[in-house]
Amino acid sequence: MKKLTFILTALFLISSPVLAKGKKADSEQFSCNDGKRTCKDMDNCDDAKFHLHQCGMKKLDRDRDGVPCESICG
Repeated sequence: MKKLTFILTALFLISSPVLAKGKKADSEQFSCNDGKRTCKDMDNCDDAKFHLHQCGMKKLDRDRDGVPCESICG
């Protein structure tokens, strides 16, 4: 039982920095100050989701269903 606990703890500690790096990379990939204002400006669905949720650009979700830029993410 101690071995199992040790192994699970080790796996958790190893995976934590990997998960943190992934989140950091996403936040560095997009910016609210990049001049993008419309769906035509977005590079992909993740870009549009970032601008909707993190930057508060509600006009990207015209039908207010939580999905921005239906032409890209629909």
